[in-house]
Amino acid sequence: MSDTAAYWFSPAPSEVTSSRLSLDFDLRAADLFFRELVVPELGRIWFARQLSWPLAALALHEELASQGSNAPKPTAICHGIEALACKLEYLVDPQAPSPRILGRRAFGRDTEREVWSFHRLRQATSYVRNTHRQAATRAIRVDGGLGFARGSRFDLLELEPIGRALANAFLEQRVGKGGTSLLKWLLGWLDGDRELSGWPRTLLQALSPEHATDEERALVRSRLLGTSTPASEKRQRLERALGRKADLPDIEGVVVPRLREAGHREQANELVAALRFGAVLDRARDAVANLTRAVEPGRGGVKLATLANDPALKRAIADLRTAAKNYVEKANSASVMEATSRSFADAVVAADDAEAIRLLVGRAGKVLGLADGSVVRGPLFRIIDATGEAGGLEDGAESIEPDRTGRTFRLANLHSLLRDVDPRGTR
Repeated sequence: MSDTAAYWFSPAPSEVTSSRLSLDFDLRAADLFFRELVVPELGRIWFARQLSWPLAALALHEELASQGSNAPKPTAICHGIEALACKLEYLVDPQAPSPRILGRRAFGRDTEREVWSFHRLRQATSYVRNTHRQAATRAIRVDGGLGFARGSRFDLLELEPIGRALANAFLEQRVGKGGTSLLKWLLGWLDGDRELSGWPRTLLQALSPEHATDEERALVRSRLLGTSTPASEKRQRLERALGRKADLPDIEGVVVPRLREAGHREQANELVAALRFGAVLDRARDAVANLTRAVEPGRGGVKLATLANDPALKRAIADLRTAAKNYVEKANSASVMEATSRSFADAVVAADDAEAIRLLVGRAGKVLGLADGSVVRGPLFRIIDATGEAGGLEDGAESIEPDRTGRTFRLANLHSLLRDVDPRGTR
């Protein structure tokens, strides 16, 4: 299966579009609320080098600016480093590349392996538009993150001592036969005077998403689990409940009971409420999947009254209604009062089938529309896969992020990061 097929829903043949579909039912804010509630301050981080690359970019920008040169912005530097690291790792095995890399499509187009300069690799056409740096920015910051840098925008971030230490741990690695520092090598590459033909394995390892140094891992672990803050203590409790085994343990069957057995009932209840919210999103998606299948053959639309009597759609709406009731119950038990998800759930519970269809069509991201009492194809119409048939919500991500469906609310990401920063654990 191609990357495109894995992460985009297939449009109808006559409706091909480049628009990405995000079926979040206008509940994006609620989704982010629950991800932060379950695993605070992590953002979309799931391996250590996602932090090392942007912090190194900030340090390199400082170095270039101190020399009086017209330094590229940190964003450009970071995208270049990421692209170089991912491309080197991709070429280790293009048929089975690391799941941590981005840019596979762009790298595969470079059949002659000519694109290696900073000027070329920093460009989205040679890499990707949605980068690891974008996923990492929030986790880097002091406000709402792990505290490696201070500021509001990435290009204006200032390194904290711990952030500078992590950047140095990355940049002080030795590469090449002469054992030059990665810092010096990258400064030359940014200036355009580095040749990568016959690149040494030390360079690959120094940049790779797969080979963070012991010092990098220790520094990331210290911020993830070693601070005396409510967020860190919450992550510590999750770390004990998740363990380090290769497979993520069943969240409701294993993680939640472990939290309760350890006396952390409030945290366990919050996690259950998040899972029930995820079930609401999944059942809403299932109902929209049924709607798109019902509407697809009728080019002029299908009457709302007809759809309300469709047996498969009636079952899907009943399942959605049950999920909404369960969510409200568990949110009440956890004292979680997120307004937008509550409003949606209450509306679903109160609506009859026809009104529920109206509600879903209005929140289906232009996939469907209403006209003269009929549900019609919207400008982004396509057949939607039900939850069990698809890889998850399509956010355009290219790497195989553990929480790409959003339904582990970052627990899968945390589990992956824990294994990356402390690979010895196997309990």
